[in-house]
Amino acid sequence: MSSSKTSHFLPLPPLSLRTPPPPYRRPTIISTYSHQPDRSIRHDDSSMAYYRPAPIGCDLNHGFDRRTERNESVDEHLDGLCDALRKVEEESGKGERKGGIITWRGMITRIMTAPYEDREGWEMTAIALDGSVYVELHDPPDVRAKRRKQQSTWAWQTYMGYSFESFSTQFLVPEQENEDWPTGWGGDVNTNVQWCNVVRSAIGDIPLCLGGEVDCVRAEPGTPHPGLEKCVELKTNRVIENEKQEFIFHKKLLKHWAQSWLLGIPEIEVGFRDDSGILRNQRAFETEKIPRFIASVPSAHPPWTPGPCLHFLHAVLNLVLTHILPTDPCLRYPPDSIRRGEQSPLPPATMWRFSFIPRRGCELYEVGQMGVDDTGRWGGVLKEDYVRWRMSR
Repeated sequence: MSSSKTSHFLPLPPLSLRTPPPPYRRPTIISTYSHQPDRSIRHDDSSMAYYRPAPIGCDLNHGFDRRTERNESVDEHLDGLCDALRKVEEESGKGERKGGIITWRGMITRIMTAPYEDREGWEMTAIALDGSVYVELHDPPDVRAKRRKQQSTWAWQTYMGYSFESFSTQFLVPEQENEDWPTGWGGDVNTNVQWCNVVRSAIGDIPLCLGGEVDCVRAEPGTPHPGLEKCVELKTNRVIENEKQEFIFHKKLLKHWAQSWLLGIPEIEVGFRDDSGILRNQRAFETEKIPRFIASVPSAHPPWTPGPCLHFLHAVLNLVLTHILPTDPCLRYPPDSIRRGEQSPLPPATMWRFSFIPRRGCELYEVGQMGVDDTGRWGGVLKEDYVRWRMSR
């Protein structure tokens, strides 16, 4: 969607930039919640899985025909994250720090890795409410349909990642085993099931509240949540057989590092499979050591360094906050004006978009104002009852 309003453009930093970047504060966990097999949410750790090494030689094709896939046409927006924040504040009185960003870990990952992304652009929607800016991917139905069509050609490779997770985890209440289950199989894949952590952090002086899925924890089955320091991320990769494949893997480590580092996950377990889907070996990476590992790889030009990523992240978020926070309707409408009744109309949200143009930078522009749409979402993003709760406190 284009806009005739003023836009603000932020160029990419030079990849040779060596100025120390803004520090990233170590994340602290503030809440967890679990998506159940039917995609419903429970505010507990019932979907938390426990790590166990996948058996070398296991077949990652197993169970492909029995998989259950989440309905990607249903747009959940930021609902799970917002519901978790509301529950935390209502039960403990503690909320996120004001003046920052509330979003999924995946959104921040996209911004962080943008300096090294030369093919795929993206666009995000942002709105201000109660002293924070909420950010989500702008993902209209036509774009989503095109992506699903593209992803269908990679369904097998995507499935092997989920299969590796099943071979690498077990739940407190395991599925009833079937006689055809191979050794180590943790249960048929259902991508509805997710365990999400909500953390508080900051990049420089910018507060962040992030929600993201965590694959498993390294602890004895039955142990309560052992903390972020015991969380593990699981990834798969083709067996590396030549220098080109090694270079590609080193580039992929940027996203792996960013995803885990942002959420405070200290360990990434990578399973290497052959073209037939057989797991050949595994390797553990300590998240905080990955940039040093990349820097040590013999090469005239390392595939990436974290400096430009962190500089760009801080610059983009600063641009977003500078222009969007002043459009927060809570600055103009007193809480009493919302408390008068559920039927009173909400003040409109000022919608903004910021888009990434590969190899160029990021553009921010105002889209316009929107109240509650036909789906009951304020600004097309947040649920009406959540907004009323925020504005009436």
